[in-house]
Amino acid sequence: MICSLSFAQETSSIKGKILDGEFFNEPLLMASVSLDNAALSTQTNFRGNFEFNDIAAGTHMVLVQFVGYEPISLEITVKEGERTEILETLYAKQIALPSTAKVSSTTEDAISSLELASSKTK
Repeated sequence: MICSLSFAQETSSIKGKILDGEFFNEPLLMASVSLDNAALSTQTNFRGNFEFNDIAAGTHMVLVQFVGYEPISLEITVKEGERTEILETLYAKQIALPSTAKVSSTTEDAISSLELASSKTK
C-alpha cells in the first residue's frame, strides 16, 4: 500500500494599472514594472495593466519606470493566496533648462546691441 500526502500551497499575485498623469490619466503603455530589484519584470500592456503571478507572500518592492517620467517605488505587502491590486499614476520629470537670453537693464544697452548688430550686417 502506497500512501501519498501532498500539501497545496496557495500562490499570491500582484496586479496593477499605471496611468499617465500628463495625458488625462490615460493608461500608460509599455511602462517598465519590476519586482524586488528586477528579480521579475514586465511591461504594462495597451491598457496600462501588468501582473505578477505565483509570488511568495510577504513584503515586496515594486518599481515603475517610463522614459521621461519620475519613477515610483512602492512597498507592497502580499498575503498568502491573495491578489494585491495597485493603481498608480506617473508624472513627467521636471527638467530645469538653463537660461541663455540676456535681459538688458536699460534701453541704452538694447539700442547699443541693435546698432552693433546692424553695423555687422552692412
